[in-house]
Amino acid sequence: MAKATRRQFLQQTASAAAALHAFPMRALAGNGKHFEAAPEIADRLDAAAVRKLASQVRGQVISPAARDYESSRLVFNRAFDRHPALIVRCAETGDIPRALEFAQRQNLPLAVRGGGHSRAGFSVCEGGVVIDLSGMARVEVDADKRVARAESGALVRDLDRASQRFGLATTLGGCPTVGIAGLTLGGGEGQLMGKYGAACDNLISAQIVAVDGRQVEASQYSNPDLFWAIRGGGGNFGVVTALEYRLHPVGDVLAGTLMYSAGRVPELLEAYVKFVAAAPDEVSIVGGLLPSEQGTRFRMGFFYCGPPGQGNELLKPLRALKPEVDDVRVKPYQEAQEAGFLSSPVAHFQTDLFLPELTAEAIATMATATDHGPPNTRVFIVPFFGAVTRVGLSATSFALRAPGYELDIVGLWNATAEKAAAVEWVKSLRDKLRPISRGVYVNQLGDTSEELVRSAYGANYARLAEIKRKFDPENVLRLNQNIKPA
Repeated sequence: MAKATRRQFLQQTASAAAALHAFPMRALAGNGKHFEAAPEIADRLDAAAVRKLASQVRGQVISPAARDYESSRLVFNRAFDRHPALIVRCAETGDIPRALEFAQRQNLPLAVRGGGHSRAGFSVCEGGVVIDLSGMARVEVDADKRVARAESGALVRDLDRASQRFGLATTLGGCPTVGIAGLTLGGGEGQLMGKYGAACDNLISAQIVAVDGRQVEASQYSNPDLFWAIRGGGGNFGVVTALEYRLHPVGDVLAGTLMYSAGRVPELLEAYVKFVAAAPDEVSIVGGLLPSEQGTRFRMGFFYCGPPGQGNELLKPLRALKPEVDDVRVKPYQEAQEAGFLSSPVAHFQTDLFLPELTAEAIATMATATDHGPPNTRVFIVPFFGAVTRVGLSATSFALRAPGYELDIVGLWNATAEKAAAVEWVKSLRDKLRPISRGVYVNQLGDTSEELVRSAYGANYARLAEIKRKFDPENVLRLNQNIKPA
């Protein structure tokens, strides 16, 4: 896309919001759109208020009577089948204060949707209003300054594609359909985090609409307390409309999968721990315990953003373990980013733990659980080392800064009858490992409680609660891994 200055981009994304400061707000000119309230929500909503909302926004107001309502309400985690009263698909920043005002005046639950990948289903709500940002997905890259500016409805693949045209990238999660906003606000793991830190470490600034309709900027120089909070604290403080990222040179990478035969989990995990301990910053190596008819298999997703020759030297001890599958090769960064992730929505339950070490006890616990678990269960192991661990604990609200291993424990199901066993297996393994864990990653939590949220932020929680009180004292934005106002 054509290069735009930071000022031009922010002016364009703000467009109609520039004159909006706080509620109450003046009405915009009607845009000719017609809205007809569906019978099933007529008793709960003020029909005149709905028509007014539809006339004020440039985007769509989607009711249960609309043809695209069913497709619009679905989220990636099909464990959640919620029916919002309205979906406001925003076309510009100015639509967001209108939707916020409507939800609050009508006393309705409020969900904010970017990519729709919330593990806990927070991208949609029952009987409330969904602010859908998918219509705001523009990305601009200033290659000279190595900066990307993206609207908050953009997905990982949108930002990756735009930045890779210039041989640049920033740390983002690998699943291409994850929304960049939710990813970044929760911290943002990715294959580049050992080299360049988490996604939130590469955030330069963000544009935010507060719950009272004010538009604010968060950066080191403007609302620095809010900037600190949104780098890990999730969507608790306002609706993010645009984000500005620092980019880095990233070309072809050495990446692929090493898959080993069943029955070797303790041996392979011990080798994995030894490899991680010596790995340079350029490496990402995600482990996976996967069930099979022969028993649990161990898979490593290898990624190296340095010279391929050096990467192949690093791989020698892992290849000496005789993998059954070894498809590691030089490939474009974007291809490596998109490999190995679920491409279709699926019902699942997932939770998370952070272990300072993969001890013999932890390895034995995981091996036993996966050997006897339901067929559609998984444990993914994400090691933390390098740049992401060299950021101070209090520098951002994202609190996973120590070396260690983040565990994603997942159960999937294709039929409702399979759900109970999958959920029980996930919770059982989590409870067995919890005594040796130290924190969680909020973006991977499929259930939530104040205890879990506090565990995610540790010593940073009290400051987050104070900032929450400043920007959302009534806890309007509570459908998230919620930080309650102090």
